[in-house]
Amino acid sequence: MKSKSRSFLVLLFSISLVFGTTSASQALPRNIDDDVNAAQQELESASALVREVAAELAEIRKQLPIAEAKLKKAREELAVAKEKDRIAAEKLAELESQLQITQKNYEETKSYVADVARSLYQEGPLATINILLGATDPNDFNQKMMDMQTYLGNQNERLAQLETIKAQLEVEQAAVAAQKIILEQQKAEALTAAQKAKAAEEEVVRLIAKQKAALAKAESEREATRKRYEQLRAEQIRLQQLARLRAGLGGTMAGELYWPVQGARFSQGVGARRHPVYGYRSCHTGIDLAAGTGTPIAAAATGIVTAVTTLRAYGRVIVIAHNGGLSTMYAHLSRFNVNVGQGVAVGDTIGFVGSSGWSTGPHLHFEVHVNATPFNPMGWFGAPKNPVIC
Repeated sequence: MKSKSRSFLVLLFSISLVFGTTSASQALPRNIDDDVNAAQQELESASALVREVAAELAEIRKQLPIAEAKLKKAREELAVAKEKDRIAAEKLAELESQLQITQKNYEETKSYVADVARSLYQEGPLATINILLGATDPNDFNQKMMDMQTYLGNQNERLAQLETIKAQLEVEQAAVAAQKIILEQQKAEALTAAQKAKAAEEEVVRLIAKQKAALAKAESEREATRKRYEQLRAEQIRLQQLARLRAGLGGTMAGELYWPVQGARFSQGVGARRHPVYGYRSCHTGIDLAAGTGTPIAAAATGIVTAVTTLRAYGRVIVIAHNGGLSTMYAHLSRFNVNVGQGVAVGDTIGFVGSSGWSTGPHLHFEVHVNATPFNPMGWFGAPKNPVIC
């Protein structure tokens, strides 16, 4: 099982070697310039969507007051039309009532005149003879003759009155007919006004709904754009950091490494040993630095994180590629503090001491590889830089 973990580590260091030996002008696993440009285009595209929604919202806000003004005017016109309709209906009712009175008066007068005419026709000349025969004296005769003349005069007045009433009746009938036409016109105007008011109201409702939808869309686009911007910005920063780090990779390793666990106790060096857990003979390719669980672990040099993984024997492992084909490994961690592809500077906290994997207690197993070959890490802390030989 230890050999399987060891084989996997060789693969990880081979990968880190690719990062450490390719020149800065060569392509990274991802093309930085293309990614940055793509990120910028996405941001501009998202911003354009927000601007488009904002323009739509502005147009709606411009149209809405116009529609509301039309609605107000339509409602006012409807109110006026309804009032005219009411007045016209009242006027028609008044005219029809007057017409009924005149009609009744006309019928009564006509009936009376007809009765008198019928009586006179029936009596004819006998009426005068009856007056003569019925008179008791000359005075009585004169009185009866005067009464008869008055009666006939009244009949003439009734006939004249009948003609007047008939003329009035015709005028009132014409007025009623005209008022009915006016009423129909007012009803038509009221209907048109009601339809206009309804259409105006529907337009206002439509614009308000459209405004709400545009606001919701704008808010959604704004939130989506904000999140996408944050993601792209973080990616952009990471890629630019990788580019800067990559520009520094490819030369010869200069200077010494940074001690990865400050205050740690050196508990074991490199070389052949008997495994502390299982007792078999093995080759220890790194050094062990004992420290309490949770103690910060620092990057020994500036570089790029090429592996953040968990192995059966080594537990939680981080591998960092540096320049000059050099890589460092940190094993048995309790927690990670970096991600694959992340650039780190010397001294940055990359994780924390633990006892994961095959371990007898909390410590850091620290290895240094040059071109995927394990070297004694102490060579970067004053001892000769020699490969590990077991």
